[in-house]
Amino acid sequence: MRNLRLRSLNARTATVAVLISTLVIASMRGGSAGSAPSSQPTEASVELQPSQLPTIKIQPVESYRFSIEKKGIGNIDFDNRLYFDNTLSVQVFPPREGRIVKTLAELGDAIQKGEPLYTIATPDDPALVVPSPVSGQVTSVNAVPGLFVQSGKAPAPYAVADVSTKWMVGNVPESDSPAFHIGQTVKVTVLAYAGRVFEGKITKIYPTIDASTHRVVIRSEVADLKNELRAGMLAEFVVRVQDAVESIALPANGTVREPDGTMTAWVTSDRHRFSQRVIKTGLRQEGRIQVLDGLQRGELAVTDGGIFLSNMLQAPPTD
Repeated sequence: MRNLRLRSLNARTATVAVLISTLVIASMRGGSAGSAPSSQPTEASVELQPSQLPTIKIQPVESYRFSIEKKGIGNIDFDNRLYFDNTLSVQVFPPREGRIVKTLAELGDAIQKGEPLYTIATPDDPALVVPSPVSGQVTSVNAVPGLFVQSGKAPAPYAVADVSTKWMVGNVPESDSPAFHIGQTVKVTVLAYAGRVFEGKITKIYPTIDASTHRVVIRSEVADLKNELRAGMLAEFVVRVQDAVESIALPANGTVREPDGTMTAWVTSDRHRFSQRVIKTGLRQEGRIQVLDGLQRGELAVTDGGIFLSNMLQAPPTD
């Protein structure tokens, strides 16, 4: 019986010793008994040979001032046929009623202030000359010989306007409409003048929203000193709706959209080994992409050739 008790005691002692040894080993490995060793995620990396380095460009990560802008599409307008509240043209009525005898200017003619537009016959004066009150361009003609006309009764026989200013009438989504305000600067481009920018300001935001398209109409006055814009031209416009923000950025060629949809960049500390970094992006402007997370200012990053490194990483191993 005594021997049996001793064997049982020895077995329990051995079991306790094994448990203590296991706990000590687990503690040394930074884990606990029965659990898998912990691991930290590592960045994928590639190494370039000296002959491959010319395929990429490397620069310290810098910041860039991003403009907060809204874009839209509209049309150049002058007669404002949509809303009939044209303030650009001067309607030239006769000083008294009579019948038009002769028209002296055609649509589109350049007119100086005081230059005759048409003549009318009245009971008191058989040949009354009606001059243009302003210098500009004839933008509307509703006059033919024999037509009876009266002062202030539309339509006016002629309309003349200073064509150095045009309207750009555009539509913006209802969801964006709170961002637009009268006085904001507008930059307008048209297909006829690629690369040119015509500048203006928002002068009116119409009070109704189209129920079918859920868009709001805005109107801008655009400077056109050379009279190059024509009514009906398709226009693209950009409005800065908020002060610019300064943020870390990378050139677009330094970022890569991976097959799973994530955006990545490549960083290095020795210009030899390059690590892939997942980044969160924001605004895109003038070839630069805002980086909201994943990079620090001053880090060495690939600014051109990021796709080359990503392709190397995904390339199958060679024998």
